[in-house]
Amino acid sequence: MDPRLARALERWNLKTPRPLAGDAGARQYLRVDHPQVGTALVVLHPLDTPEKPDDSYFEFRALQAFLDPVVHVPTILQYHDEDRCLLVEDLGDTTLETRLVEHPEEELRWAGQAGWLLATLAGPLTLGAPGHTFFMQRAFDEAKFAFEWEYCRVNFFRDFLEKDPPRWLDRFMEEVHASLETRARFFTHRDFHVRNLMVHGDRLVVLDFQDARRGAATYDLGSIRYDGYWDWTAEAAQRLEEPLRDELGWSHADLAGELNLSAIQRNLKALGTFGHQLVHRHKAHFAPAIPRTLRHLRGHFERLNHRDGLLACEHFLRLAEDRLLQG
Repeated sequence: MDPRLARALERWNLKTPRPLAGDAGARQYLRVDHPQVGTALVVLHPLDTPEKPDDSYFEFRALQAFLDPVVHVPTILQYHDEDRCLLVEDLGDTTLETRLVEHPEEELRWAGQAGWLLATLAGPLTLGAPGHTFFMQRAFDEAKFAFEWEYCRVNFFRDFLEKDPPRWLDRFMEEVHASLETRARFFTHRDFHVRNLMVHGDRLVVLDFQDARRGAATYDLGSIRYDGYWDWTAEAAQRLEEPLRDELGWSHADLAGELNLSAIQRNLKALGTFGHQLVHRHKAHFAPAIPRTLRHLRGHFERLNHRDGLLACEHFLRLAEDRLLQG
């Protein structure tokens, strides 16, 4: 047993730890029996090492305190800074993805709630975020975009597809990044999708927000509207978009133009993550997200009337399907 877990069990009088499937990060999650609330989750964040300091624990705590008065986030019941250990409320096992699969007839309802969250991130939370805070000081800038594009090149193209991206795509992404960097003025969750939203009773609870930073107003919308884990109907997509458009006071054309750029960058970043999870961590549950995300990407290039992009996505999709069939 992890010594930190053993100390947490004794410190907080917890029993029967059961490991849960984690996210794409290095955090460990365990459901435990709690003497007062029934069950709770122990979350063990990575410890600092001389080679790689890890601030995710303190960033989670700080952002939880910032978000909690405005949107629903997990309640921290106990914490221990030295062990980088949190005890948080147990929200159950129903992600928004799970709920939508089991009850597709509720899609419009949940899309409306997610749309409200998007408008709240870009509106009140952006206005209320002091400019000196760590999450507003870091941004989707040229360096961050270059890092994420290289991550996609290595993990999706080289390691998963076993093929280099076309040179025109490098040049195209430089233009996309330059445009999005000038728009990075809004508080963004940075990983806003249906697996990071929990359905708890009649509300959505936001998870995994410790990587929040300044970005384009449409970044989080692009993440969930063109989600690797769910295909929204046209009416549900409108429910996602309308609150943000109203909050910003933008026209449909203005929102759609920026959204296409945000979604291209976000989908390529996500493909890097999916490739890494499949090739290097052997997590097969990420497999369906690759063809879905490539179909989203194909749609973005189609809306831009970008013939090279459209043909390339068709090619990438065939290669990815072959690779997935090979296991």
